[in-house]
Amino acid sequence: MVAQFEFTLNGRSVRVADVSPNTTLLDYLRGSGLTGSKEGCAEGDCGACSIAIIERGSDGKPTYRAVNSCIMPVCLVAGRDVVSVEGVCNSALRTPHSALSGLHPVQRTMAEGFGSQCGYCTPGFICSLFEGYYRDDLHTHADLDEQLAGNLCRCTGYRPIRDAAVEAFQCGVRSAECGIKDEFAERLNKSDAKLGVAEYEFAGEKFLRPITLADLLRLKNENPDARLIAGATELGLDITKRYKKFSTLISTEAVAELKEIKSTATEWHIGATVTLTEIEDRLAEEFSAFGDMLRVFGSRQIRNRATMGGNIVTASPIGDSAPCLLALDAKVVLTKLPDAETIRPLPGVRASVAQNNSLTERTIPIADFFVSYRKTALQPGEVLKTIIIPRGVSQPGLTRKFSWFKVSKRREMDISTVAGAFVVDLDSQNIVRHVRLGYGGVAAMPARAKQTEAALLGKVWSAETIARALP
Repeated sequence: MVAQFEFTLNGRSVRVADVSPNTTLLDYLRGSGLTGSKEGCAEGDCGACSIAIIERGSDGKPTYRAVNSCIMPVCLVAGRDVVSVEGVCNSALRTPHSALSGLHPVQRTMAEGFGSQCGYCTPGFICSLFEGYYRDDLHTHADLDEQLAGNLCRCTGYRPIRDAAVEAFQCGVRSAECGIKDEFAERLNKSDAKLGVAEYEFAGEKFLRPITLADLLRLKNENPDARLIAGATELGLDITKRYKKFSTLISTEAVAELKEIKSTATEWHIGATVTLTEIEDRLAEEFSAFGDMLRVFGSRQIRNRATMGGNIVTASPIGDSAPCLLALDAKVVLTKLPDAETIRPLPGVRASVAQNNSLTERTIPIADFFVSYRKTALQPGEVLKTIIIPRGVSQPGLTRKFSWFKVSKRREMDISTVAGAFVVDLDSQNIVRHVRLGYGGVAAMPARAKQTEAALLGKVWSAETIARALP
């Protein structure tokens, strides 16, 4: 087992050794003298710890993503390109202001616009703005709010920060039009953002990152006590809030089969480790309720790491994505290495079983995936491979209504008290021909309101019909 790993930090190669795989990236940075990133909450809420990494975007091209370093184990950056606030400067974009010379536009406009007071939150804001600076899909003030929603400030108020962001992004447009070279843009052009195999061990704690599904399943079988890790937005809390240490972490985020997202004429196939940001980019236009759900699913930094597969595998009764998947009659594909014993579906679980490239796969409805509180239908040795979402109405000639709602104490950055997703297909006479009502936060697991669905089916869609169904 390898006793060290490397990653790129602010343009320079860094070698990590004698560090627990359970150490957070924030603790590693601060322990290395890079104290710009701050710990405010240790749970990915305040954004003070934000840094940027290079990832592949939904278009397959490398892009910068702001992420929370406080809940990201340092081992996850093996082979990655990381930018902390200390590295956010650009010699090619120097300004005529001597005191601010060499600062990146997002730093300069924050300083000129008095967007910082005590400064504690400022490094995190800078890294969030840094990601936004290199996005080409921020067009409205609402888009800007969404970019910054994961960063909290108690001093200046948000207006000068937002004004600084607008000015900085305009600087980016002007710089591009003038042909000014940007070393961070050049770094994206040179990067393939591709993760390779990684192995690391310190003091009996191991980190493993395979790149094929077969190797992932093999490692899982060889290390039965291992914890699978993708975005770490939940597992990170086990480390920082519950003070857990995991003897073996197996990363799923480099497995090609789990990162695929593709569509057919009738279905979307979403790999278990596709991030919520990618899903929003690809599906929000077709499924507006998905966009509504994802815009208040944590923050931009959280969605840049969190996966829909991870969200449903936790089987949390208040997971935001489960009601949408229930309402859309989604299915999940579960896979494992073949063995001598045929998979026995749990009682009441409908499943289709197939052999695929020497792996055993079975597909079950999402409604059968949740079996009790925090428990899924995954059997020993199995992993979630794909989420399948049907496209379009249940039958030709119908019109679909699809909405998602969430009740929480805050609009952003808060878990659901209760959430619901509702699909209703109507015929030309406004008669309900298909209905699914998915809920979270009302029972031990996400569930459909099947009696209410039955009460609505075949009825005229009207306020009176809904009133009669409510009891």
